[in-house]
Amino acid sequence: MNKPTIKQPLRRAFFALTTVGALFTLPKAQASPPVSASGIETDRECVIENVTHGPNTITTLKITADFTGTLTGTACATERDVGFPDGSVTINSTGVFTGTVNGSAPGTAVLTVVGEAGRGSPGGRFGGVGAAVSWVMDQGTGGLAGVHGQGAFGTVVDFAVGPGCGSNTNPCITPDYDFTFTILYSGQIQFAP
Repeated sequence: MNKPTIKQPLRRAFFALTTVGALFTLPKAQASPPVSASGIETDRECVIENVTHGPNTITTLKITADFTGTLTGTACATERDVGFPDGSVTINSTGVFTGTVNGSAPGTAVLTVVGEAGRGSPGGRFGGVGAAVSWVMDQGTGGLAGVHGQGAFGTVVDFAVGPGCGSNTNPCITPDYDFTFTILYSGQIQFAP
């Protein structure tokens, strides 16, 4: 048996194990502690389409949402609502938030909103009887890289029917809207590596 041939693979294996072991001893990047998030969001919404399927109505909307408070910036999103005969509505919205979080550097993040609003909601929207609408923020870039947030929407502070969107169905690029509302939000935000 050739001893130099055996020693070479043993040295390589030892070196590889030493390297892997050293990686386990390196300090790991720590996530920031969670902070409370709260503030006000004002939506301007344009109805793009209403489609009736049996007794239910599916409404597609284009939204711009202006945030103040812990979240400071604007989100542009598309929302799909399903309205049921009893007046309740399910809500599903996804868009891009551009701004800052708790004084961070500016960046972007994906903002997802899901929930249900019960009968009596203004315009079939948030804040009605039995409303439960939550938000999640993640997939950040720039100053929002590593952001993870979640929370809920609460009380509707104001609701108004607007002048209408006409053919300008994107309130992210025009001030037109079919309706607007202001709502309180709360939750927690954390930045993780």
